[in-house]
Amino acid sequence: MTSTSTGRRIGSLVLRGLLTALFVAAGGMKLAAVPFEVAGFTRFGYPLWFMYTVGVVQLLGAALLWGRATAAYGALLLAAVMVGAAFSHVSAGDPVAMALPALAILGLLLGLAYARRGDAIPASFRVSQA
Repeated sequence: MTSTSTGRRIGSLVLRGLLTALFVAAGGMKLAAVPFEVAGFTRFGYPLWFMYTVGVVQLLGAALLWGRATAAYGALLLAAVMVGAAFSHVSAGDPVAMALPALAILGLLLGLAYARRGDAIPASFRVSQA
């Protein structure tokens, strides 16, 4: 294993660890109905069942980040959540700066999905370079 592949592997582990911590915390707060989460979803005009659904999706996405064949799918699932978060802030009339954290996380998730895309394709479907 080269130092470049070792660095990429460590970088992927660190990124997945940070994203997992972020989404487990965010999903847990939604499922626990933390007051500021309830207030946010109410302000955006969403029903509370949707807050619980987003919380479950965040926890599911965080778990999927750790499977070799599922990491890209987990990152894409969480990326969709971040698109929704950014859209919600902009639609609610918040300053664009309120959507920037969601957009930054979206970028990290899309980069992770791109980096792990080959792991999500079964070997039987891969085109060989013969």
